[in-house]
Amino acid sequence: MMKHAFLLLFVCLAVAACSKNDPDPQSYLVLEGWIENGAHPYVLLSESIPLVADRDVQPSDLVGFVAKWAKVTVSDGSHEVVLTGHVDQNYFPPYVFTTDEITGEVGKTYDIRVEYKDYVVTGSTTIPEPVPIDSLRILTRQDSTCTLGCYFTDPPAKGNYYKVFTKTSGKDRRWQPSSLACISDEVFEGTGELPLFCAQRMMDYLNFPNLYYGDDVWVKLCTMDEFGYRFWNNFEMSLSSSLGIIWFNNKTESNLQGALGYWTGYGVDTPKRIYLK
Repeated sequence: MMKHAFLLLFVCLAVAACSKNDPDPQSYLVLEGWIENGAHPYVLLSESIPLVADRDVQPSDLVGFVAKWAKVTVSDGSHEVVLTGHVDQNYFPPYVFTTDEITGEVGKTYDIRVEYKDYVVTGSTTIPEPVPIDSLRILTRQDSTCTLGCYFTDPPAKGNYYKVFTKTSGKDRRWQPSSLACISDEVFEGTGELPLFCAQRMMDYLNFPNLYYGDDVWVKLCTMDEFGYRFWNNFEMSLSSSLGIIWFNNKTESNLQGALGYWTGYGVDTPKRIYLK
């Protein structure tokens, strides 16, 4: 069983840019943003937290570093919209930027620009073609928990990248990233399989697995571009080798200029549901 982990990428990156051994840590703007086909853009923003050698980061520290007064602009090539920031208790810290004036479409490119204090951040992403889930199956059973297999058919053309999110009825108010469920079709052909061990819930014990009998689970398979995959793959590798906070630094690969984090377009087909029994 792992310690409490700050597993929402927004929080992971907020503490990532600085080192306790750095006498003069540089502050960075941290952006976590995405847009799906049929959905609106979502963006979370903060400044990185300077770390002190004899002081641990507490969840309450994060709230003061939220960039609430940022100007966040998203363009779809036809029109440009300034996103509105508001409180949203589904996230932590509970503040997001979004708009209902832009809805994601497959094949479209979306540019983002953020202006905050002396920061200017730009980035671009495209929503790839979705790939449907063929089936969900229980792979292993252990006491009261189990692991799932998510199966799908990879298109013939190479260059497809996948990430799975889950949502358990009665437990989750938002989609949670499924731990270690990230893959590129460079390593397989035809039928793809992603094992689902657990959901990475904010400030929850990360025990493998955490899918329980009696859970009513929704599974969402997302396609994304190469930059999105590289970011998630980096995160997953860090997660698998860490027992605490997932640390990133300013060398972490990103498609953003002027900030840490990511801006990713997701192609999403209809999510599938499975009742674990």
